[in-house]
Amino acid sequence: MIMDVPSHAKPKPHARHSAKDLTRRTARRFLLAGFAVVLFVVSGVGIAYHDLQSQVNTIDINDLLDDNRDTRQVADSYEGQAVNILILGTDSRAGANNVDGSEGSEEVAVARSDTAMILHLPADRSRIELVSIPRDLLVDIPACKTADGGSTEPMSYTAFNTAFANGAGASADDDAVAAGVACTLATVEELTGLYIDEYLVVDFNGLITTVDALGGVNLYVDEDINDTEYTKLVLESGCQHLDGATALQYARVRHGVGDGSDRQRMPRQQNLVAAMLRTAKSKNYLTDADALYSFARAALGSLTASPGFGSLTNLAGLALSIGDVGMDQVTLITMPNEEAPWDRNRALPTDEADAVWAAMKADTPISEALSDTAAQEPTDSSADATSPDAAQDDQATQPSSSSDQSGTTANETTPTADATPEDPAAQCY
Repeated sequence: MIMDVPSHAKPKPHARHSAKDLTRRTARRFLLAGFAVVLFVVSGVGIAYHDLQSQVNTIDINDLLDDNRDTRQVADSYEGQAVNILILGTDSRAGANNVDGSEGSEEVAVARSDTAMILHLPADRSRIELVSIPRDLLVDIPACKTADGGSTEPMSYTAFNTAFANGAGASADDDAVAAGVACTLATVEELTGLYIDEYLVVDFNGLITTVDALGGVNLYVDEDINDTEYTKLVLESGCQHLDGATALQYARVRHGVGDGSDRQRMPRQQNLVAAMLRTAKSKNYLTDADALYSFARAALGSLTASPGFGSLTNLAGLALSIGDVGMDQVTLITMPNEEAPWDRNRALPTDEADAVWAAMKADTPISEALSDTAAQEPTDSSADATSPDAAQDDQATQPSSSSDQSGTTANETTPTADATPEDPAAQCY
């Protein structure tokens, strides 16, 4: 006899899909957890990106430039294109830049471009070239729009750093800086025939902050410096480690070393730039995200840049594109010039300068152009000692080498100096 088993007493069969449900639930949890991690990382990167981007102070000078100025289309990060970047160091003493207590004095009432360099990156990114323009170079300055809405008259045989002052006037706000940069950029383009793609402005505080963000720099000082009266800088020759404040003193010093001229100060500024490049390359920022972020946040917050150069994507792209360029492919020179016959503190361009600008415009190495120009120079030792060639300052006409402490490729402009001497700065790293 078959007895009926109460339904509540029958064992409930296991559902055949329960294992699958468990797997699905587990997978779902992992998926949600993974999504949360990804969202956290992406959010963190996004926040970091916007934080860094917000540090950059950008100024747009297009409205201050000549309406007839040429423009050119560029790819993202200038990939596959040569790029010319105007780097200006201003001597404003406003706010945090009042490093010597002279803010408000007549001597520094008007900001000027204390340092001017053109950074050229070739289309193939095989080298880095940096050309300094003497601040006391006599040039033609075009008519410029000023920060207050006015305009200036064109000027001839005027010191180069007057261009920035013409635009900026006596103010130090962003409008004044924009007008100063615009007038300087127009002057540079007229002087060189180059098209300037981007610009970067570094003031005293910006240099201090950037060097400190690098942890200081090591550089080679080729002669003792004893300037106890002006910059207060005292350094012995040899390898030295400089923090930001001392680096600024080194970049500015002109007394207690050499002949006290501004033209001899430029090789020291190039030496400092080379030291900063070496230090940045030694940091391995690409493999240390925390160090990169800390450096970028500090450095970007101290600079003023063009909108294109101030874009993190463009800036990162340019930085990555030259990451493999060795120091032996870095050339830093002072624009070839000679002392003005009537004033040793004023300079005039030479024919070699034309060769430099032509090479940069053609995107060919400037070292080759200078070598070719030197090879064509007469070698008659009986040449008049008062000729421009004889009077020309060696440090103003030769690419930076161990003699001018720049720590860069030494492509001399004279036929007899075709060997590359050992870089003395290398021993400091």
